[in-house]
Amino acid sequence: MASRSYARGTTEFDRGLTFFDAVYAVAITLLVVDIVPPTADHWASWDALAGSGVLDQLLAFAISFFVIANFWKVNHRLMGEVSALDGPLLNTNIVAMFFIVLLPFSTASMSEATLDAQPLPVVLYAVNIICASLAQHVIWVVAVHRGLTEPSRAARRRSAFTFVVPAVFALSIQVALLLGPDPARYTWLLLLLTGPVSSAIQKRMAARDGEEPEDA
Repeated sequence: MASRSYARGTTEFDRGLTFFDAVYAVAITLLVVDIVPPTADHWASWDALAGSGVLDQLLAFAISFFVIANFWKVNHRLMGEVSALDGPLLNTNIVAMFFIVLLPFSTASMSEATLDAQPLPVVLYAVNIICASLAQHVIWVVAVHRGLTEPSRAARRRSAFTFVVPAVFALSIQVALLLGPDPARYTWLLLLLTGPVSSAIQKRMAARDGEEPEDA
């Protein structure tokens, strides 16, 4: 039986996009809910405040905030390029949202002071990011396969670099299990390099093809 399709501009299409956006917004909001405020004693000095664990929580919050925001930007761009929503595309979005709403939990686990020396919370967080990132790619693959979008050269270039982020976090899993959670977290700094490099390569490829480079 053919899957029901909702064309762009219909109420059903708009409701789908609104729901997707709301899920990402709720996930970002839940990040701050898990931050435990320091007690009065911890505000007595910077050393006491640092010892409360709140700085680790705020750092984890900041990382996940920008991670979820970036996933939303990717999803927003993907959904902006499709002509309709159908069952398979809705289902792949739901799977992607599952991993998005799991991020507040994996973030809280990673920033828990009593688990600071344990590698598994960092591994869980990395697996969460990998799954969320790959799920976003599957959305694009399904949209192309279902004929709901025409893959432009720019979209194909973006797709070619989809696996950079999962590769960095996969590396951090190995580092966490072999060397511990702190060295694993430092491997994430590679993203500060891989992001600009990937962007520069895509811009060069666009120029070679005679196209205007895309905005971030």
